[in-house]
Amino acid sequence: MNRQQHARGWDALFSAQLLRPGTEIAPSGADVARVLFFSLIFLVLATIFLVLDIVPGKRVALEVGDVSPVDIRAPRDLRYESDVLTRRAREEAAQRVHEVYDAPQPQVARRQLNRLRDIIDFIDTVRANPYASVEQKTREIQAIADLALSEDMARSIATMPESRWRVVAEESLATLRLAMSREIRESDIAVVRANVPLLVDQSRLSEKEATIVARIVQALMRPNTFPNLEKTERLRQEARESVEPVVVEYEAGEIIVRSGEVVTEAQVEALDKFGLRRKHITWTTVLAEGLFVLLFVVVLLFYTYWNYQDFWLKEHAPLILYGMTLGAIILAKAMIPGHAFLPYTYPLAALIVTLGTVQRRELAIIVLLFIATLLGRMGGNSLLIAAHLGVGALVMLLITQRATRLVTYLWGAVAMIVAQVIVILVFALGNNVVDLNDLIIRGILSVANGILSAGLTLVNFYVLGFLFGFVTIVQLAELAQPNHPLLQELITKAPGTYHHSLVVSNLAERAAAAIGADPYLTRVGTYYHDVGKIKRPHYFTENQQGDINPHNQLDPRDSARIIISHVMDGEDLAKQYRLPQRIRDFIREHHGTTLVAYFYRKAVEAAGGDPSAVDERDFRYPGPKPRSKETAILMLADAVEAIARSRQPKTRQELDEIVRDVILERLEEGQLDEAPLTLRDLTRIRRAFVEMLAGIYHTRIAYPEKKDIAQEPSPATTPLSPGEESSGQKPQPTAQPVPSQD
Repeated sequence: MNRQQHARGWDALFSAQLLRPGTEIAPSGADVARVLFFSLIFLVLATIFLVLDIVPGKRVALEVGDVSPVDIRAPRDLRYESDVLTRRAREEAAQRVHEVYDAPQPQVARRQLNRLRDIIDFIDTVRANPYASVEQKTREIQAIADLALSEDMARSIATMPESRWRVVAEESLATLRLAMSREIRESDIAVVRANVPLLVDQSRLSEKEATIVARIVQALMRPNTFPNLEKTERLRQEARESVEPVVVEYEAGEIIVRSGEVVTEAQVEALDKFGLRRKHITWTTVLAEGLFVLLFVVVLLFYTYWNYQDFWLKEHAPLILYGMTLGAIILAKAMIPGHAFLPYTYPLAALIVTLGTVQRRELAIIVLLFIATLLGRMGGNSLLIAAHLGVGALVMLLITQRATRLVTYLWGAVAMIVAQVIVILVFALGNNVVDLNDLIIRGILSVANGILSAGLTLVNFYVLGFLFGFVTIVQLAELAQPNHPLLQELITKAPGTYHHSLVVSNLAERAAAAIGADPYLTRVGTYYHDVGKIKRPHYFTENQQGDINPHNQLDPRDSARIIISHVMDGEDLAKQYRLPQRIRDFIREHHGTTLVAYFYRKAVEAAGGDPSAVDERDFRYPGPKPRSKETAILMLADAVEAIARSRQPKTRQELDEIVRDVILERLEEGQLDEAPLTLRDLTRIRRAFVEMLAGIYHTRIAYPEKKDIAQEPSPATTPLSPGEESSGQKPQPTAQPVPSQD
């Protein structure tokens, strides 16, 4: 088949949609019920642990106003800014700022003077009424609401001679004008009214007339200046801001609250800072914590259902996520409340990097936001604690997201330490509070956090790998060593198979990197995919020497049984050497359910060419088919390498045809039906294979024999460039290749 025919076959297969873009299997009702059950359990337990006091040690249940039954001493040295005392000092400073009043308003005095003139006119009318009696005039004058005169004063005004009344009226106007010309505040009105008699001109009036004038003026006096609330509040706020935070210091053993003492708000604050107070559980507290956890669970479920359905399909995925998050909450309750510097060593990065490695990075970031917010709340609503731990964990997650060496986690820890120190400096400089000793302590704690997080991450990998069969970077680094006992046995007993595995691992690793699969897992898994050949190494062509082939003496069914058995033998060895499940998958799935075609055809030929006389099932691998990108890549790489080794292609075109044939054959057989590969992935895999194989099977110069050098000064042929065809005669193979039984 020429190159154009291959291309048409490739395009025709895709256009017929024999392989569609990979899609994930939707979770069943049982999967949904299981995940929701774990979510409900987590919601209840997380709320309980957040509400309850789970920290060991003696705590007191004291509130403001309670009487302490015992002396309570400081368990350690502590220095903190007291919110209670700072608030109290600032309010005292604000109260020392007196109210600011506007200038006296002259319209108030004019209004009152006009009112007094109206009253005088009314009294003149009453006095001049010839038909009213003295009692009637007295009642009408006494009815003036603004004055509220006594009956005796009203009678005196009604009966006094006109000349005297004119003097009283004029003096009332003059005295009111004088009194209202001064600043009169609401708070001072009583004092000002009491001083009115001193303003009356006693020289023109009798004592009784002076009393009437003073009473009229006192009744009509009003405040003429008022407080400027906006300016007053501005000055008081400036006074509050001028007060520095009140710093409280306790030494270890110092008494915080004495026995029999009534507990104050400041003492309650100190008990909270030391973590010595057990708070009362209220429904509002339970509701707040429950809603916070519920928000996290809802966001998590929505994200995983639409973007990460492996979380719903794998039995251990929700167990690991919720279990580790619950453990993080319990550890936070022990390390955060009541501690000044211990929170800066909380190993949040270990949790986030572990989840990002064994599950998904985006899922780990959701957990990061939840736990970082929780840590800040536990630390007294400290944004510094939340940012310090959250930013550090995020940096380490980004550095180690594709780690293939243990040293990457060391660099991740270093980057995390640098990020945390920067966060500390940002907050210190932003708040204009640069305490060198405090910065040094927190910097040292950041270093401790980085070391602890990196170490705990590796411990998590070991534990999860042991409990759930995860393949972690630590295990892969160990399995990749050539001195691993199983690889040593493979090298010793089946060196050809070991060399074949190395070549296939290079192909598979390059293809895995090209499509975004795990290249390191692919390489290590490929090392072990053919370890089953250790038990019968000489039945496989790569381990045979000379022309000796034991299959020539066997029935095709027996030969096929031996070839197929290397999968089961490999799985037995993997269990014996305790290889992780993901590595075992490479052994079980790398042939899928393909047919051992060479011996099947020999069996058909032996049956006289009648396929119905041969049971095809005897010549098929047991499977399962590849169920991951990595094992599917291995299936293709294994077949491509075996065929290329057998045919010894000379040009890039021949290599491309081999790779296309293998992929098309596996697609037509349905071997890739369960692998999450897309059309784009297959195209990238094909290109990666061709690039690698071109470096292995490139054409070399045919050097002349020593005796021919004088006759042929230059080689007759030259190496072929990728994609070019030789214009000269192709060298002929000296022998027919032996068919591969792999």
